[in-house]
Amino acid sequence: MTSDDFLTDLRTRCYRYFVEAADADTGLISDRGRTDGRKFSEHASTAACGFGLAAYALAPASGLDSLDRARARSRILLRSLVERAEHHNGFVYHFIGRGDGKRMMKSEASTIDTALMLAGAMCSETIFGDDAEIASLCRELTSRINWQSMLCEGNVLSMGWTPERGMLPHRWDRFSELTLLVLIAIGAPHHAIDPNAWQAWRREQVLTFQGQTFLSYPPLFVHQYPLAFFDFRGLQSPSGRSYWQNSVTAHYAQIEFLKRLSQRYPKQLGHYGDTLWGLTSSDSATGYRDWGGPYEDNRFEPDRGIDGTVVPSAAAGGLAIVPEPAIETLTYQRHHYGDQIYRRYGFANAFNPATEWVSQDVIGIDTGISLLMAENRRSGGVWKAFMAHPIAQAALKRAGFTSRSRSQNDASVS
Repeated sequence: MTSDDFLTDLRTRCYRYFVEAADADTGLISDRGRTDGRKFSEHASTAACGFGLAAYALAPASGLDSLDRARARSRILLRSLVERAEHHNGFVYHFIGRGDGKRMMKSEASTIDTALMLAGAMCSETIFGDDAEIASLCRELTSRINWQSMLCEGNVLSMGWTPERGMLPHRWDRFSELTLLVLIAIGAPHHAIDPNAWQAWRREQVLTFQGQTFLSYPPLFVHQYPLAFFDFRGLQSPSGRSYWQNSVTAHYAQIEFLKRLSQRYPKQLGHYGDTLWGLTSSDSATGYRDWGGPYEDNRFEPDRGIDGTVVPSAAAGGLAIVPEPAIETLTYQRHHYGDQIYRRYGFANAFNPATEWVSQDVIGIDTGISLLMAENRRSGGVWKAFMAHPIAQAALKRAGFTSRSRSQNDASVS
């Protein structure tokens, strides 16, 4: 199987999840499901719905679905997000009932999950905007959100709100996936936040890899979710930072981190290396873990309980960012472990070669980032759809992003 054949197969399997995990009536997409398709969670994930909308939008041009079917799936899901999904000031709850849209698991009305939902809706409006109902539903999702209602002291956004506690005490105040959230909030057509909010969060933690500094947060999804939508390749922030190059560096730093762990702890972690890498928030044999790396400069220790688990979406989410090492490890995983880990919806969420543990599930957001980045690697389709939307364009302009000259762009940008 060639690399192109493999990526076509991976995209097909990942897309299948967003078809089969969607409720037949509401279109709301389960947070997770069994790797063989036997069962899906009764709670839908708002973020997974956003990835689903983006998946449907790119499907016709990429040969994953017909135009009519993809448009119909989008219409059903958008209708439910507008009319059924429980929300607070437009912010949809993190987990909602797959069949009725009601809040589940005492979850919060989530700012980041709502932003991911909107990112998918923006792609949907760009691609299917000639459909009057889809265009109207997308505009309704956008216009009803009161972004300013989630602003806290210091011009930073809260992570969410619950009926029991009100505004959550946790803030988006340091580098993370907040780059997507803050930019969408700045670019919003209604109740947008002050563009100075882009400068309000702390640029930390700063690490160094091969003499190059980068903003770090250990799980790789932080460096992938915003870049699945915002095409930062030719852009620089007001301070001159390239968030594209920042992500490239973060990926190579993790590969090196895992290789050093392998050398120091060969019995438990010796399988990590160029052909087997990738760590981001995921399932594990002992529950869900928020792990990654590196954590500090020149520290090569299995922090946060790193136990040898490999998370395929950590590499799949880098397919458009570091394509060669991502394809190398994913094809190795597919070939070496076969249908133990590669099943109906692509890769299982996580597995541990040292213990032979394999997750029973796939998770919608991890399957989603795998699909979107594989498509961006193939065609740039998600980037083109998202970046054409007025909110994305307004966000970058208001926040002060400018074009990088050709000499500034790293070779990996091409």
